[in-house]
Amino acid sequence: MTATSDPSGLEFPLECHFRIITERVENMHFVIETVLMGLGVSAPVEQGNSSGGGNYVSYAVSTIVDSLDAMNAIDRELRLIQGVKMVL
Repeated sequence: MTATSDPSGLEFPLECHFRIITERVENMHFVIETVLMGLGVSAPVEQGNSSGGGNYVSYAVSTIVDSLDAMNAIDRELRLIQGVKMVL
């Protein structure tokens, strides 16, 4: 693949890391993976830390994106999942 520059100043393809903070919801890991698979992302989703009170859980995924549009689509779709509080 040839690297392409974008008006954002980013060069694609690039490895993009997403951290997803969610409420503790049963099957959230599966829901996140399902949404990502629908976007063509097959990278593993790793569960991270839980909040001190146990109400929130973090997840992480890293994937190669080919454009700013693809990166924004992943971010947007993750934010639409019920129970997702933040995507970094």
